Amino acid sequence: MPNTPTHDFLTVATSLVMTPAIFSILRTAEVVQSSAVIVTTVICVAHNVSGMLFSPDLDLDSRIHKRWGILLFIWKPYKWCIPHRHFWSHGLIIPPLLRLGYFFGMLIMLIFATEVIARIFGFPLPAYHQSFARSIIDWFVMHPIISVSMALGFVTGGAVHSIADWVVTGGKYVWRVLFVPPGQAARVAQKSYPGSMKWLFNPFSRVRPDHF
Repeated sequence: MPNTPTHDFLTVATSLVMTPAIFSILRTAEVVQSSAVIVTTVICVAHNVSGMLFSPDLDLDSRIHKRWGILLFIWKPYKWCIPHRHFWSHGLIIPPLLRLGYFFGMLIMLIFATEVIARIFGFPLPAYHQSFARSIIDWFVMHPIISVSMALGFVTGGAVHSIADWVVTGGKYVWRVLFVPPGQAARVAQKSYPGSMKWLFNPFSRVRPDHF
C-alpha cells in the first residue's frame, strides 16, 4: 500500500486538479461566480481535510492518529470497531461520511461526559451537549449547498486514498503473477485476486487487500 506521505501527495495533487475543474463546471452551469468560488473552496478544503485528518487509515495505528494530538483518544473506539481495510473504512462513499458523523458524535459525548463529571463534583452545567447537537443540525439544514459541498469533498478525499490502495494492491498481484519463478506461478494464480474491488462496494465482502 502507499505510505502516508504518498497518500498526502495524492490528496493535495488531486485537489489542485479538482479546483479549476469544479470551478469551470459551475461557471458553465451559469452559477454566480461568487457562489462558484465558495462551493469550489469548500469542496477542495473538505477533500484535503478528509484525506489528511479523516483518512481511511484511522482503522489502524498510523501517522494520521498523531495529527489529532490530544484528541487522538477519540479514534480508539473507531479503530476497535471498524474491520481493518474493509468496506467500512475504505469504501468509497459511506465510510468518509461515517467518520465525519463519528467525529461529531464523539464531540457530543465528550461534552456530555464533562457535564456528568461536573455534576458529580457539585457543579451542575446546562445541557450543552443538546444545544451543540441542535446547532450542528440547524447549521447543516440552513446551509444545504455548503453541506452537500462538504460531504462531496469528504467523499472524494477518502476515495482517492481507497482507490490508490486498490491500484497498488492490484499492481502487486500482477507483478507476482508475471515475475514469480515458474514453479510458483500456478500457486499464485490460484489465490483469490487481492485487488478485487468487492471490498470497496460490498459491506459484507470478506475480500481484503493485502497490506504491503
